[in-house]
Amino acid sequence: MKEKLVTLGQKFSQAAVQPVMFLAVMGTFLAVAVILQLDFMPGIIVFIGTLLKAMMDTMLNNLSVIFCVGIATGLAKNKKVDAAILSLITFVIFLGANNAWLTSQNLLAESGAVGLYGTGQNMVLGFQVVDMNVFLGIILGCLTGYIHNRFSGVEFADMFRVYGGSRFAFIVMIPTTLVLAIVLSYVWPVVNSGITAISMFMKNAGAFGVFLYAFGNRFLIPTGLHHLLWMPFCFTGVGGALEIGGKTVQGAMNIFYAEMMNTSSLTSIDSSIRFATFGFAKIFGSIGVALAFIKTARPEYKKAVKGLIIPALFVSVVAGITEPFDFTFLFISPFLWLIHGLITGFSEMMLWILGSRTFAVYGLLDTVVSNSVIDPHLSKIYIFFGVGLVMTAVWYFTFVFLIRKFDIKTPGRDEAFGEEISDMETKGGSASGQYRIEDAQKIIDGLGGASNIASINNCFTRLRIEVKDPGKVDESVIKSAPQKGIVQNGKNIQIIIGMKVESVKEVVKSLL
Repeated sequence: MKEKLVTLGQKFSQAAVQPVMFLAVMGTFLAVAVILQLDFMPGIIVFIGTLLKAMMDTMLNNLSVIFCVGIATGLAKNKKVDAAILSLITFVIFLGANNAWLTSQNLLAESGAVGLYGTGQNMVLGFQVVDMNVFLGIILGCLTGYIHNRFSGVEFADMFRVYGGSRFAFIVMIPTTLVLAIVLSYVWPVVNSGITAISMFMKNAGAFGVFLYAFGNRFLIPTGLHHLLWMPFCFTGVGGALEIGGKTVQGAMNIFYAEMMNTSSLTSIDSSIRFATFGFAKIFGSIGVALAFIKTARPEYKKAVKGLIIPALFVSVVAGITEPFDFTFLFISPFLWLIHGLITGFSEMMLWILGSRTFAVYGLLDTVVSNSVIDPHLSKIYIFFGVGLVMTAVWYFTFVFLIRKFDIKTPGRDEAFGEEISDMETKGGSASGQYRIEDAQKIIDGLGGASNIASINNCFTRLRIEVKDPGKVDESVIKSAPQKGIVQNGKNIQIIIGMKVESVKEVVKSLL
C-alpha cells in the first residue's frame, strides 16, 4: 500500500508540474506588462502593456481549467490528444451540471457589494458554481486521467465502433461528472472549512511553520514528492486567500501575481508570500554549496570540478532548476542533504522574521523581474539579498567544515573522480550536445528492455518511467549512459538527466 501511494504521488507530481512550467513565463511577462504601463512610457507602449497584462490576467484567472487539461494529459498513458479534449469537455460539463443543480435546489448565492466573495461560490467561465478554485482542475484532471487510461482502450464491434475508445471514456465521464457535480455542492463547503483550518494552523505557527514548510520542500526533492507540498500552498486556498478587486484569489503565487496587477493600490504584501520564497535556496544555497565543493576538491581535480559544477550552478541560480546540481551530492552524502534542508528552513524562517516579503519561487531572473514592479519598501528586497549574502557564507563554511571533518567524498575528493570524468567524456556526457542513440538504448536496456516499459514521461529534469517488472531493472546499465542519478521506488523509476530531459525522452520514445 505504501509503495502504491508513493507511486501515485509521484505520478501526480509528474503530471501537475507540466502546467506549472508555463507559469514562470506568465509571471515574467506579467511583470513586463506592468513595467510597460508606467506613467512615463509613451502611449503606444502603455497600450501594448495593457494588452499583454490582459492576456496574462486571463491565464491567471483560469488556472483551474489549465490544470485540468495539463494533469489529465500528463497522466494519460496514450492518446494524449484525446485525453486533453476529454478533460476540457469534462471541465465544461461539470460547470453546467453544478450550476444547474445549485439553481434547481435554490442554492445559488446572491451577489453582494464585493460580488460573490465570502459566499463559497464563484463565477467560472460564465457559470456560478461552488468555489473550488484550482482544486476543481486538479480533481477533474486526476479523474479524467484515470478514466481515460481505464476505458479508452475499450473497443466494440463495427456497428458500435464510434462509441469505443476515447468516446467510451467520455460516456463513462458523463454520469461520473454529474454525480460529482451534485456531491461536491454539499461536500466542498465542508472540505473548504478543513482547508481554512490548515491554512490558519500554518499561519498561527508563524516562523516555525515557515521553517517546517521550507525544510520539507527542500528535503523531499529526491523523492519527487516536494510538488505535493508547495503546489497546494502556491495555487490553492491552503496557502491563503485574499479579496482583490472584488475577486477572491487563493494560493501564495496567485495572490502575488494579482498584487502585481494592482500595484497602484497596493499598501502591503499579503502574508501568504512566506510560502513563495523557496527560490532563496536555489540562488544562495547553490552558490554556497558550489563554492564549498570547489574549495574542498583536490588541487588536480579543481578544474574538472568547476566544469562539472558551474553549468549546473548557472541553471540553478538563474532558472531555479536545482536537480542537476542537487544530484551531484545528495546520494554521496544524505547527511549533507539533511544539513542543506535544515539551513534552507532556517533561511526562509529568518527572511520572514526580518520582514522580507520578496517573491522568489524560481531563479534569480524571475525574482528580479517579478519584484521590479513592487515598491522595495513593500517587498523589502534589500533584506532578501542581505540575508542571501550572509546565508551564502553560512552554507559555504558549514559545508567546507563538514566535508573536511567527515572526509565526505564530494566531487573531486576521490581518486576515482578522474576516471569518472574520463568515462563521462568517452560516453558523450557533456551538458550540451545531442543525446546519442546508443545512450538512449542503454537506458532502455537498463530498464529491462522495451517490453518492460509501461510508460515514460518527464518533469523539469527527470525521466519518469513506470516498468512492469522492477526486478528486470539494472541500474549499472542505466548508469553507463549520461545521467546524474537514479531513484527507484518499486515500479516507478526516476532518471535524473538535467535541463535537456525532454529531448532525451523524445530520443528514447523514438526508439521504443
